[in-house]
Amino acid sequence: MPITNQIGDFDRYYSDEPFSIMDKNQRDYLDPTLITMWRQRSVFRPLISYTKNLGEIRAKQMTVTELVNPHPDTTPLAARQIWMPSIHVDSKAVVITFEHNGSKIAYHKYDDMITYWEADNQAGLRRIAQGSLGFNEVDINDMLARNALISGTLDSGYNLYMGGATDFSEIGITDAYKFDVDISRDIWLGMTTRGVASAQGQAGAAANIFCFTSPSVIYDIQGNSDWVSVQNYNDPGAVLNYEVGTYKNVRFVQSPKLILWNTGTITARAPIILAINAGDGAPNPVSATVDNTYAVGQGTSGITNYVEVGPATSGSFGNFEVNDIITFHKTTTDAYGVTDGVAYNEGTLINRRIISKTASGNNLRLTLDIPIMLDYNTDLGGGVYGYITKARNIHASIFIGGPQAIVAGVAQPARFYSIPPIDDFLAIHRFSWDQYLGYQTYRPEVIETVFSAGTTRYKGAAEIR
Repeated sequence: MPITNQIGDFDRYYSDEPFSIMDKNQRDYLDPTLITMWRQRSVFRPLISYTKNLGEIRAKQMTVTELVNPHPDTTPLAARQIWMPSIHVDSKAVVITFEHNGSKIAYHKYDDMITYWEADNQAGLRRIAQGSLGFNEVDINDMLARNALISGTLDSGYNLYMGGATDFSEIGITDAYKFDVDISRDIWLGMTTRGVASAQGQAGAAANIFCFTSPSVIYDIQGNSDWVSVQNYNDPGAVLNYEVGTYKNVRFVQSPKLILWNTGTITARAPIILAINAGDGAPNPVSATVDNTYAVGQGTSGITNYVEVGPATSGSFGNFEVNDIITFHKTTTDAYGVTDGVAYNEGTLINRRIISKTASGNNLRLTLDIPIMLDYNTDLGGGVYGYITKARNIHASIFIGGPQAIVAGVAQPARFYSIPPIDDFLAIHRFSWDQYLGYQTYRPEVIETVFSAGTTRYKGAAEIR
């Protein structure tokens, strides 16, 4: 049966994108394309309010303030009372620290003339470079928003762990630690008690909250008889990006970005002992393919078609199996309960699938489904360039009950640059973008995160990993 009135109003109060804060007559010509990408691809777009720092434009921080409403004193006034005390108005503030983010793509004009790279049936690296840079900007801001939401709930204490766990290290791989959809009712109750608007329903709107979660969690809860698929919505045109269904006043949105790969209890770890340059790690496309289909990477010139690790410092090489998703990272953390665990918010963290492994003396060579797209070539000490980790996956389910869960303070919106060639042959073309902004929890009472295990499958059997 279709459900009625399941679309509340809270998502309509959010900013669409971070570009509308710019004056329209000063927008760069690339911005309309970027806005389209933002609306089509961004997972967390409806959750973010953008505010421009118009005052101290050279500051490293901005302060967003809000009034605290006066107390509704219901004490009756005396019959002959002619003076009364003034009500008290106060304020609260959030400090947002700006960060500088950006990326660059460069190519040689000769490459543009001789390659057959295409996108949407149009050849040429120039167009591909510009488009890729736009996707990169959207993905970076999505991950910054995700990290702010998760860290905000951890810092404020608005988080829960399934199965009675108290941190990532205690989340096991049994059914007891999987997401229980009925916890949504507990979240809804807490938000209603805290006076969160969308959990109560206002002006005839449904009392809905949102849950942004992983495909694994959706897989684990879809069998519930009260689950309603998005295809049965009364108004399917009003759904969010990647929304898949609803359960008892909670609308669910799925994204793989909510899988915190290998951040739980460690199964195996090994140091990277051979420097990795961007483009390394995938099989030689001349002689081998991924899944007997894809020729990935760019041949053998200057490319190492594997990564070399070892010896294992946790577990053993036998724990790294073909089709495992492993994490490449440069830092470790104890912050989430796992000693020397993977930090989900490390900017250089990369997840890849193992497609083959070969012993090399006391070391191990792994071939991956996709090349490593960043350099891991700085010696961190002792000939170690980073780490690979296989661990239990943690799934984050972020519940949102109202606007301004997080705010992005913007000192400089995202700007794109097409930099003129300056070499002797005007051959090297460069495209770049940067922004100066910060994401900060603004209303912690309207967000909660539940951490759980989840059924995972890439190839082979589905299982809790």
